[in-house]
Amino acid sequence: MIKNIIFDLSEVIISGYHGVEYMIEQNTNIKSEEFLVKKREVEDIFLETMRGKRTEDEYIEALLKDTNWNINKDIIKQLIRKNLDIKVKGTIELINKLKNKYNLILLSDHVKEWVEYILSTNKDLEVFKHKHFSYQYGLLKDDKETFKYILEKEKILASETVFIDDHKSNIEMANKEGIQGIVFENAKQLERQLKEMNIIL
Repeated sequence: MIKNIIFDLSEVIISGYHGVEYMIEQNTNIKSEEFLVKKREVEDIFLETMRGKRTEDEYIEALLKDTNWNINKDIIKQLIRKNLDIKVKGTIELINKLKNKYNLILLSDHVKEWVEYILSTNKDLEVFKHKHFSYQYGLLKDDKETFKYILEKEKILASETVFIDDHKSNIEMANKEGIQGIVFENAKQLERQLKEMNIIL
């Protein structure tokens, strides 16, 4: 019987860093493709930032280095936060149907400063009694230790747990620890699959 439901945050509940290139393009003279190329070049630094080894400022400085973009660090920060304000349609409403029936846990690969902003502007996330972010423990969801760590930290059983994430590879990592998973596409699809697993809404 399922007792615990772990939710990813970005692209499941709110828009994350993914898609920020369109926000950048709409508000600056930087093309989305150009931003994505630079974003890929500094991906290692981004991953270190999500692991808590670097700051947001250090990451954005790396992002802006050796570019001819007529934009400063603060504008980039503002546009990232504007993107973080976008909610994924229908998910939080679905979560609120589950809140008194299941142990709800949040698990997210994220940058410390962005999480602080998200939590300050999204009171809906208070529905999660326990929240785990990559920068707190230095692990990402594609690290083999992550899900074992979460199960031990939460003192829950894998067989009683479902994990919801928009990346199939993260679901596969959870599966290796015996956790069932759902690859998130949209709230309606998620609701249907939860019902198929006999999860009460």
